[in-house]
Amino acid sequence: MIEFSREEIKAAFDKRIALQESNNWDGYTDTFTENAVYVDHHEGTFEGKEAIRKWLVAVMAPCIGWTFPVEWVVFEGDRIISKWFNRLPGQRVDGSHYEFAGITVMIYAGNGLFSYQEDMYNWEKAVPLLEEWSEAQSA
Repeated sequence: MIEFSREEIKAAFDKRIALQESNNWDGYTDTFTENAVYVDHHEGTFEGKEAIRKWLVAVMAPCIGWTFPVEWVVFEGDRIISKWFNRLPGQRVDGSHYEFAGITVMIYAGNGLFSYQEDMYNWEKAVPLLEEWSEAQSA
């Protein structure tokens, strides 16, 4: 197993965060190896960079204005685990955010690239939140 420095892995992770915060999903996809695997527990499993690109760019296109704040991150060898939020634009009257949490597991492969990503979030909580947010936007 090849060992990577924590600094290298953190720099690659930070680049991904910047790409997703700027909604650059095509650029985000470029951070995968050619044979990468992306598992989304709701959307399915995508094998290979171009399959990931085709799905990810399309699925994220409607998410204009969303942000993805990271609550915490753990670096362990070539693995990264983070807890984050899908935060939709705007806030409720009480000031709280329209958001739902998720966990991501990634495997770093070197040269700024990742060979694996798995996203886990509770779709049963996400759907009502998305409906609530949509209703608030049309009110």
